[in-house]
Amino acid sequence: MDPNPKNRAPAAADVNHLPELLERVHAGHEGAAEQLHGILYPGVRFLIQRRLGRYNVDREADSVLQAAIRGIQADASMPASQVNSLVRRLIQQRFDGKSRPAEAANAGEIGRSVGIAEQILERMSPVERNALKRCYVLGEAPESFLQDLNLTLEEFRTIRSRARAEFSSKKSKTNVA
Repeated sequence: MDPNPKNRAPAAADVNHLPELLERVHAGHEGAAEQLHGILYPGVRFLIQRRLGRYNVDREADSVLQAAIRGIQADASMPASQVNSLVRRLIQQRFDGKSRPAEAANAGEIGRSVGIAEQILERMSPVERNALKRCYVLGEAPESFLQDLNLTLEEFRTIRSRARAEFSSKKSKTNVA
């Protein structure tokens, strides 16, 4: 993973103040749009990286965020709960059909991998599932959610290692069969 600080998930306190920040963006307060950009940037960058399969997506992430912020400024009634939907919709519109070439060629392989991952997650505790989801699906840095889940970094690493080992084991068995 890229060690660039831009990849780090925002602090939970920043996300918790999103409604107030949106009010400031709607009111046109100086710096509010830039602060919103800073909060949303890591997640947008992660989603685009996953979709395109490359790490150099800064220009694309900035473009999506500028469009999202213009949309938020134009719709003063937009609640904080709709911001993620807006961003995901913009990403989907801009990058639809531009997924990784390997994914397009290996759609069946991906489907099997997703099925294996779902089976593994079903057998995990809710806390373990939540930790892995927040890390791998939502793109949050473990440091941002471990305290919420009452886990240590070592416990999270153990959960992650166990899930990876089980996934590798099951995947190798399905490739042989």
